[in-house]
Amino acid sequence: MSFEDKRKFGFFEHLPIIVRAARSFLYLRLFKKKNGMNFKFKERIMLAVTEVNGCTICSFVHTKLALKAGLTQDDIQELLAGELVGVPKEEALGVLFAKDYAFNKETIDPAFYQKLVDTYNIRKARAVLGVSEMITMTNSMGLALGYLKRSLSFKHVKGSNILNEIFIPLSTMVLFPLLLVLFLPYIPFYSARFKNK
Repeated sequence: MSFEDKRKFGFFEHLPIIVRAARSFLYLRLFKKKNGMNFKFKERIMLAVTEVNGCTICSFVHTKLALKAGLTQDDIQELLAGELVGVPKEEALGVLFAKDYAFNKETIDPAFYQKLVDTYNIRKARAVLGVSEMITMTNSMGLALGYLKRSLSFKHVKGSNILNEIFIPLSTMVLFPLLLVLFLPYIPFYSARFKNK
């Protein structure tokens, strides 16, 4: 995928992504042992979303993590090529949902999400969405950094914007930790909502 074909996130598009990712991070940490999400499943989702968005930095990082999780080179290459052939049957719907989420620019299809809840359960469906939200934030930041590197070496990518390239990574580094602190009081709400589901 050429730089021109990769997704270009706007700064104001990125801000709600940070909010959703911070909320998801806390959810995933809170229910880490109870959401039914193993390391391989998580990395399959990360690679599938990264393939849609085209973030080279995230592809590199999550390839290493996927290998550590036990995925084979063939599994990883298939996911980065957009294929789902090697995805286990019980994870296929979650990976497909994540791809759909990225392809539709973070728009959740309510019927598709309900199918996720019906197939897994509400807690695991929320975890699939949470992982998708987290990787979208890092894809947005990674893409901005990639475009910034090219701009600084006088190879500006058409459709990219230097202000987005600077402010997307900066806003993530400032807002994400701040939001984590601000959302801490809501942990009891999450605990109560998903406790018996």
